[in-house]
This record gives sequence, C-alpha cells and structure tokens, in this order.
Amino acid sequence: MNSRIVPAYAALIAIWSTTALAIKWGVTGLPFSLALLTRFGLAAMLAATLMLWRNRANGGQWLPLDRDHCRAYVIAGGALSLSMLCSFWASQYVASGMVAVLFGLMPLATALFAARWLASPVNATEWLAISISLAGLAVIFSQNLGWSRSGLPSMLALLLAMTLQAGAAVLLKRYAASLSSQAVNAGGLLICAVLSLLFWLASSAPLPEQASGRALAALVYLASIGSVLAGGLYYWLIGQCRPISVALISLITPATSLWLGHWLNDEVLHAYELWGTALIMLGLVLHVMQRSR
Repeated sequence: MNSRIVPAYAALIAIWSTTALAIKWGVTGLPFSLALLTRFGLAAMLAATLMLWRNRANGGQWLPLDRDHCRAYVIAGGALSLSMLCSFWASQYVASGMVAVLFGLMPLATALFAARWLASPVNATEWLAISISLAGLAVIFSQNLGWSRSGLPSMLALLLAMTLQAGAAVLLKRYAASLSSQAVNAGGLLICAVLSLLFWLASSAPLPEQASGRALAALVYLASIGSVLAGGLYYWLIGQCRPISVALISLITPATSLWLGHWLNDEVLHAYELWGTALIMLGLVLHVMQRSR
C-alpha cells in the first residue's frame, strides 16, 4: 500500500470535519454572499497559480479549453457555487453540525443519481438504507417545521445543496473521468469565483467596515485547505483507493462535526438531532457495507 494513503486519508477526514464549522464562522459578521465570494475568489487564485506553475514547469497548457474540459468546468463550478450559496445562506441560521449531517446523505443521493445516469441499479439493501436515512431526516425535520429562516427554509436549502453536489459528482464521473483532476478543480473554482461575484452583486450586500479575525481566518482556511488542498486529496485518493474506502469518510465526518460544533462553537445538541443523526448514519453503514461486497 502507498505509504501516503493513510496521512492523506486522515487529512481529508480532518478537513471535511471542520468545513461546516469554518463556514459557520465565515458567515458570522459578514454578508453570506461576500463570504462566498471571498472563499471562491481566493481559492480560484490559488488553484490557477498552482496550475500555471505546474504547467510552466512541464511545458504544458495553462488550462485546457477543449470541449470536454469546458463541460467539466461548468458542471463542477456551477454545481459547487450554487451548492455553497445555499450552504452559506443556511449556515447563518443552522448549527454547523446539522450542515455536516445533512451533507452526510450525499452517498445515498449519489447512488440514486448513478442509477439514473450510470446504469448502476439500486438493490433492496440500498433502498432499505435510503429509507432508514430518510426516517432520520424526518426526525430532524419534525422539530423544524416552521417557516422561520432557521426552520424548513434552511433545511431545504441544505438538502438542495447536498443534492447538487451529488448530481455533479455523478455527471463528472460520466463525462470527466479521464480528464486531469487538477484542471477540473481549477477550472471549476474559476467558474465558482465568477458566479459568486454575480451573486454578491445581485444581493447588493455592503462591504463591512470591519470583519472579525476569526471570520477572515475561516474563509482563508476554506479557500486554501477546504477547496484547493481537499480537492486535490480527494481526487488523488479516488485514484489510489477503491471508491468505497473514500466513501467511508462520510460515516465519520457527521459525528466529528457535531462534536466540534458543540465543543468549539457552543452548539446545543438536542436529543431529536442525535436520534436523527444515528438513523442517517445507520443508513450510511448499510449502504457502505452493501457497496463493499
């Protein structure tokens, strides 16, 4: 086994466990659309600089602009920017742990999209896993049925965010599996930066007179570690490991994110959230066990 797999795997778990909390801190004291622009603007500059340096050293093209790559950039950037727009908005009102838990449903949503677009059928055990996770989702939603921003609107926004990323992952598997992962990541982040600028301009959100150091540090972390480094690690692990090994991360990050939010951000863990999370994770366990056979 490649000796770099274990540290890369551990690093990705750590990054994904802290992403929801970093988003929560990033939108504290800043308009959410400006926080989104800051994240993706910085991430795009970093990714583009790395691509330029790498390809100059190799004598290659800075960013491939053929039809296949451009389609991949649009899929990756469009889905990620819209997904994070929903996530950043909802994170103003929802605990970071719940953001991570709802994104933990992504492997199940991915299985449904794969059944439709990759002819990968969902068997009885996977339908059972999806049903159990949906029951957990219903438990969480049962206490958030109001139409205040912290209720159904935020929960539905997070589900839409998760669904967009799951759908994009399957489309990229279909159309971009043979393309350079670094190029797709960089091109997608450039699309994200442009769309985030349009979101911010459309929102007419003002520039704050000052921003907290914690919020700025969180956004720099999301741009550099959460976008550029995590993207590189994820695509590298997909190439080195079985997909099921990478999918196991989704079993770990919801629980770690819940406790990090409780420990570092004083977020209250309600009993119904814990029961709902337990059901969602049980469904994920069944799904991962089925896929590992």
